[in-house]
Amino acid sequence: MAEPRPLRPNDPREAGGYRLTGLIGEGAQGTVYLGESGTGERVAVKVLRASLDGDERARTLFERELSAVRRVAPFCTARVLSASVPADGPGGDAPYIVSEYIEGPSLRELVGGRGPLPEAELRRLAIGTATALAAIHEAGVVHRDFKPANVLLGPDGPKVIDFGIARPLEATSATMTGAVGTPAYMAPEQVSGAAGGPPLDMFAWACTMAYAANGAPPFGTDTVPAIMHRVLYAPPALGVLGGEVGAMVAACLEKDPARRPTALQVLVRLLGEDGSEDHLLEEGTSAAATLTAAALPPPAAAPPVPPVAPAGPPPMPPGMGTAPGAPPGPPFLPPGQTVPSGRPGPRKGGRALVIVGAVAAVALLAAGTATAAVLLKDRGGDGGRPSASRTTPSGGTVGISGNCRYTPSSSGDVKDVGTPPATAKLPATVRAELKTNLGTVDMDLDGAKAPCTVNSFTYLAGKKFYDGTSCHRLTTSAALKVLQCGDPSGTGSGGPGYAFANENASGAKYARGTVAMANAGANTNGSQFFIVYGEADIPADYTVFGHVTSGMGVIDKVAKAGTDGSAVGADDGRPKLKITIGRLTTSAA
Repeated sequence: MAEPRPLRPNDPREAGGYRLTGLIGEGAQGTVYLGESGTGERVAVKVLRASLDGDERARTLFERELSAVRRVAPFCTARVLSASVPADGPGGDAPYIVSEYIEGPSLRELVGGRGPLPEAELRRLAIGTATALAAIHEAGVVHRDFKPANVLLGPDGPKVIDFGIARPLEATSATMTGAVGTPAYMAPEQVSGAAGGPPLDMFAWACTMAYAANGAPPFGTDTVPAIMHRVLYAPPALGVLGGEVGAMVAACLEKDPARRPTALQVLVRLLGEDGSEDHLLEEGTSAAATLTAAALPPPAAAPPVPPVAPAGPPPMPPGMGTAPGAPPGPPFLPPGQTVPSGRPGPRKGGRALVIVGAVAAVALLAAGTATAAVLLKDRGGDGGRPSASRTTPSGGTVGISGNCRYTPSSSGDVKDVGTPPATAKLPATVRAELKTNLGTVDMDLDGAKAPCTVNSFTYLAGKKFYDGTSCHRLTTSAALKVLQCGDPSGTGSGGPGYAFANENASGAKYARGTVAMANAGANTNGSQFFIVYGEADIPADYTVFGHVTSGMGVIDKVAKAGTDGSAVGADDGRPKLKITIGRLTTSAA
């Protein structure tokens, strides 16, 4: 969202009980202000350009649409906090909508400043925005003005804003020129003036993805009549778009709205699920969460802008019509506290849970009524402190120039398969496929932010270190929901015979779908890793090196079955539903 500017003399100072502190922007629909609640919460307040005096039909439409907008679930959308249609009569205030303030640039600003998005980031964007549209459509709302300016890259992934506003504006005296929308992102039915529903959002979604991939929308940016003619009659310019994202974009650019897939169908396709997931919107939100402006790799050389009429788009996926033209390891103790020797006993009001890391045993103390879990490290292990590279990528690969140190460790049950090379070339994103007896879990590994960790993980995968191993620990407490894997001994004390340093832990957040290293203390990483499937109140002491992109339903199934209580208490121990890694493979994204 744009940096707020000072208020002008004629701007309002308050709306809906929020103090207005700055001007964010203006458009055909209205003016957006930065607001602040009495408790200091920052919000975006959009004051709409609409006159409802004496227009009962417009008022009814506004009230009905804004009521539906409030029901939109906050999956990759900016939460609507309040909305108001003022009472009829002269001098009444304009309608306004108060929503969550998103700290981050719009997709239009981002692509305009740095160029098209890389393939892996484009996929996350496609998943996140399809998730948002699925949530919007599920509430009975149609966006009607989906475009790059209405997608913000916030600190927890892409967020769609300004949904459900265009339709009521069309019915007021504020718009005398027909449909509200941006020509380069309008569907044929909008251009021709016909009524439209969710399929018009999917057309706009496809145009937006093409813009993100190529730096230009698929029907050009010249005159409005020329753009509208191409929207109605010409094939789109899809440029570099390919793969599943390209196929979904092509499907959504069908001229006939009945032939376009729904947002949910697009989401199912991109997540690789079969549509039976109970938490499909959570899956999409989780998969897109790592797409932030700050996390993007440096831009590559900009590709040429694609021609207006390409030879043809990618092939359509089957069944969707024809394309146009064709335990964790433990958090540290608070400063000043020491680790007791031996196994800690139960505290008053709680109990002690033992977690064994890759190098030494550790203990988790969890109070029964606490909202956070505190994990304690044991002083076992070799105590080594290897150093790790924190290299930033300069292009498509990350160079690890001899800075990764993998030091010998003989603690626990060692499976010796050698030591990873200290020098390696990794893509910024490495894809991992975890085939288990319960289904496949796909992950994106961050070679840019955790190069030494990803180097070790891919090395062990290549040695078939993980194949045939079972995830050995499940925690289902209110404050810690994680599944821990990667120990070939199945005891919780196994490892590869070496240890290495922490990376990408400072300020880390452990949201659902996060993949992080388990350890027995700083710089004792080995082979064990954990996947977060719910609440995880964990200090930022564990290397975050990836994110699940599809297959969280497999982890949820294991979590739902619960634990065998082999630790202390029913919410910690081995999974009752055994999950075994048949094969783990990695490849360049």
